[in-house]
Amino acid sequence: MNQERKLARRLMFASYRADEAFCMEAKKKNLNWTELGLLYALHGSEPMSQKALAEALVFPPTTVNTIVKAWEKKGLLVQVPVDGKRREMHIVLTEAGEQYAREQLEFIYQIEEKAIKKTLEKYSPDFIEALEYYGECVHELFKEEQEPNP
Repeated sequence: MNQERKLARRLMFASYRADEAFCMEAKKKNLNWTELGLLYALHGSEPMSQKALAEALVFPPTTVNTIVKAWEKKGLLVQVPVDGKRREMHIVLTEAGEQYAREQLEFIYQIEEKAIKKTLEKYSPDFIEALEYYGECVHELFKEEQEPNP
């Protein structure tokens, strides 16, 4: 196995390890992975459309729509028309949704902050930019390979 393959493999296993911890915490909170991701994306961020949420989280748009509809019925979020966009709606947590998000995410935020602090004691914050770049490279290369050659 060449060096690049070994490094890519280590990176993927590290990513899976972190994801597994989030999945386990989601299960404890009776949330699935998609619900946790959606709640995380909505809490403390600017309002986003369903399309933008699906793209950012790399979730199927139909899955995002199903959760949005269910949470809208529970009063956790509302859809607000976007000025100047006839059909686009932003997803916004209600006060009850904000409270729910705080309850569900508080422990996760604490763990993340401790983990990032511990990591930054050893590594530069540039590692985040490097991971983002790696993710974009993987995404783009898969996309290029799937496109038909003329």
